[in-house]
Amino acid sequence: MSELAFCKTFLGAIDSRPIKLSSDYVSDARTYPATGVPILPRLPTGHPQRPAPRASQDAASSTASITLKPMKPSTPTLPLPGTDASKTSVYDLKSHYASATGIPASKIKILYKKKPVADSKLVSEIVGADAGTDLEFGVMIMGGATAVTPAESPAATPAAAAPSESDKGLAGADAAADTAASGGATVVGPSGKDVVATEAFWGDLNNFMLQRIKDENESERLVGVFRKAWESDR
Repeated sequence: MSELAFCKTFLGAIDSRPIKLSSDYVSDARTYPATGVPILPRLPTGHPQRPAPRASQDAASSTASITLKPMKPSTPTLPLPGTDASKTSVYDLKSHYASATGIPASKIKILYKKKPVADSKLVSEIVGADAGTDLEFGVMIMGGATAVTPAESPAATPAAAAPSESDKGLAGADAAADTAASGGATVVGPSGKDVVATEAFWGDLNNFMLQRIKDENESERLVGVFRKAWESDR
């Protein structure tokens, strides 16, 4: 085969293969076929109205009428209408009840569905979004709590006058006499079985059990079992 015949045969063999373009190949856009430009259809009724901000809707629905109902009928029920649930904490409810009844806030426990709730929680976080606008919280008064009237408050108590030298001597003599009468021991109040026999002790025990197990019926049952066992063995 001559060189000319070989070249013709080789060119005919590679002519049927696809052409490979280099990475820097540039094509002329004017050689592209003409096509139509797609256009989106117009809205038939114009732009839709912007929805109302959700924040304003939540603010309107967060106002609720809250009722603080005590577990025992001996303390009053306190209504709190028009309360903002998204800005009111459990501690705020406790403070309102303490101001209205005179009971110290440290002796008040707020319950929701008979379960204690933390003071740092907001009302909206506890009840949820579907609780409605009429809310009821329970109030548990711990044992030994008494209402403090303005006359009993420390701010209203007059300052005590400084005792004279004779008063100091009499006070020392009286204290020595009391110590001698008690056999040399200082009297500090009831202790032992006398404390257990008080209702305040069993009330504090019931509150402690309720905070630990978070079940009112079970805490009352356990306190009853403990008290019955103590009374049978006293």
